[in-house]
Amino acid sequence: MCMRRRRLGQHFLRDPAIAEYIAGLVPQGSVVLEVGPGTGTLTLALAKRASKVIAIEIDRALAAYLSARVPPNVEVLIGDALAIDWPKADFFASNIPYSISSPLLLKLSSVHLPAVVMLQREVAERISAPPGSDAYGRLTLAVRCNYDVEVLRVVPPWVFSPPPRVYSAIVRLTPHTPCVDDFKSFEKFTSMLFSQRRKIARKVCDKAPRGKRVYELSLEEVVDLFRQCRY
Repeated sequence: MCMRRRRLGQHFLRDPAIAEYIAGLVPQGSVVLEVGPGTGTLTLALAKRASKVIAIEIDRALAAYLSARVPPNVEVLIGDALAIDWPKADFFASNIPYSISSPLLLKLSSVHLPAVVMLQREVAERISAPPGSDAYGRLTLAVRCNYDVEVLRVVPPWVFSPPPRVYSAIVRLTPHTPCVDDFKSFEKFTSMLFSQRRKIARKVCDKAPRGKRVYELSLEEVVDLFRQCRY
């Protein structure tokens, strides 16, 4: 068995029932992109359902281990999923490594693939958070600009090896028409806006609704400000 590397945030899924549950949410016959396949528990479940699985793994030792045990419809690519261009696929499925959850969700949002992902429960709460809550912020807006978010179930630590200190959650991301045409500029705008999240919104942009702080603005209100106040 390959050794876990702590810096990569590796907690390997070891429960095949959870893997089968996630794979069951993937359309039959899809070309599936997976990031962070680890030891392959989810990869093997996906391979039964997908026409092809493309698994991107940054750890060369893990990639070699995985390549030796997967069926022919799985292609293992060695690389940094945050840095490389993703190959074409129909669907995204991943037990996302904790250390890259936010930047990977931002990249996924820009690619706009339908997805089912397993995340730290805290991150799942952030992308599903309502305006005005402590969890609501830039990541919420980036994901919800492109997706309907559905938290399907909470997953306990002991289905992983080694067990993390937190619970996880399985989340379905269903694409809808993006809220803006220029997503990169929208990301920059929301990053600036939410660096002042508790400030009265009108002090950031005079077109903002009266009486609201930045973190109380809805996605629709933020989009409106993006169109009127970006500079």
